[in-house]
Amino acid sequence: MPQTTAAVIEQCAKVEMSADGITYVDISGNVQSWSNMTQTRSTGEAYTFSGDTAIVGAGKRQPLDATFNIVYTETDADVYQVIRNQFENTCGGLYYIRISPKGGDAGEERIVLYGVISSFTYPEMDASTGQPVMAGFVIHAGSVTSSVIAS
Repeated sequence: MPQTTAAVIEQCAKVEMSADGITYVDISGNVQSWSNMTQTRSTGEAYTFSGDTAIVGAGKRQPLDATFNIVYTETDADVYQVIRNQFENTCGGLYYIRISPKGGDAGEERIVLYGVISSFTYPEMDASTGQPVMAGFVIHAGSVTSSVIAS
C-alpha cells in the first residue's frame, strides 16, 4: 500500500458542546487538546478439555473517559467558567461533545460523545514558564458515535 496523502492536520479540529443534543456551542477556541479516546469491549473466554486455545466471545462496549485540556479564562461565557459551573452545580447532568477532526465541514467525520462531566481540573500554574494557564475536564461517555456531516 502506498503512503497516504490524506493525513489530517491536528490544529484544524472543531469541538462543540451541548446539554440537549440540539443546540451546540463551539468551544474550539478554548480547547487545547483531547486524549484518552480509547473505548474497549468486554471480552471473555472459556476453555474446554479438547483443544489448546480458548473459545473467545465479545460483549458490550465499555464507557470511556475523554480528557479535554482547556485554556483558563475569567470570562463568564468562556469554556472554563461554563464547564466549571456545570460540574459544580449540576446533579449528574449528561452532555454531548461533538468533535470534527478536520474542522466540521460537510462530508467530514464527526464523533459524538454522550456522557457526564466526571472530573474537572482547576487552574494549574508553573511560574517558570510563560505558557497560558490551563485547566481541564473529563467526559465519562457511555455512548460514542461517528458519522459524516451532511451538507
